[in-house]
Amino acid sequence: LPIFLTAEQIEIGGLKIRTSLNLTWQKEAQQVIRDLSPEGTEGALVSINPRSGLVRVMVGGKDFNETQFNRATQALRSPGSTFKLFPFLAAINIGIKPEDQFTDAPICWDDYCPKNFNNKYMGRVSLSDAFQYSLNTVSVKLLDLVGFDEVIATANALGIGTKRRLGKYYPLAIGAYEQTVLDMTAAYAAIANRGAYLQPTPFEEVRGPGNSLLWSHKENQKAAEQTIEPNVADTMNWMLQRVVSVGTGMEATLKNRPVAGKTGTSEGGRDLWFIG
Repeated sequence: LPIFLTAEQIEIGGLKIRTSLNLTWQKEAQQVIRDLSPEGTEGALVSINPRSGLVRVMVGGKDFNETQFNRATQALRSPGSTFKLFPFLAAINIGIKPEDQFTDAPICWDDYCPKNFNNKYMGRVSLSDAFQYSLNTVSVKLLDLVGFDEVIATANALGIGTKRRLGKYYPLAIGAYEQTVLDMTAAYAAIANRGAYLQPTPFEEVRGPGNSLLWSHKENQKAAEQTIEPNVADTMNWMLQRVVSVGTGMEATLKNRPVAGKTGTSEGGRDLWFIG
């Protein structure tokens, strides 16, 4: 709130803060986290309206009474393969097409030798197949081909690595740098918004004494920034749909509507992600 209000307005008090959270969805999401996070583990869930940047659901853990640590906004976790969005976007941006072929096989960069899940390699694969099956070797090859600067710039354009700088190391391609659930969700929301990025916020308006309007999202919202070309975002959106229809994200399939998304798993299954 100090971002929106002066110190004097906060000191005077009498504030009414209206959030963008949908209470019905929020309650359902809380129940999902409680029901589906195994005993001894925690979970977080965020839902964003891609066209406004308004947060509709935010769950930071199983039980607020037990811990007030918000795992959606405060927990820095390895995003695993959800980070592959950025090297693949950067590749598409320089003209690499979904049908272009790459070789998925064991390979090393000096002492760094990325391995695929279960040590399985597919040989010659298309860019889209490499993405839908989340092949680590191809992701690092893309980083090498496109260059660190382009991949980092792509991530920065979508709000990733702007607060904590991303280093120029090959494991970057497969999620070595920790991120928050909120920031990663906002990056993917921009793809749903055809490449137009909006800073996420859970605040709609703040009113003061006498119901006076002190701040409103509607009046202060910055225009969406076209950080990714629409045709590049559309291609990525198509590839994200294939992840769910025939790739690693098939569990997220819905009967009555198309779903686009990406799975991610950190070392040893410590962090498990789905963003869609």
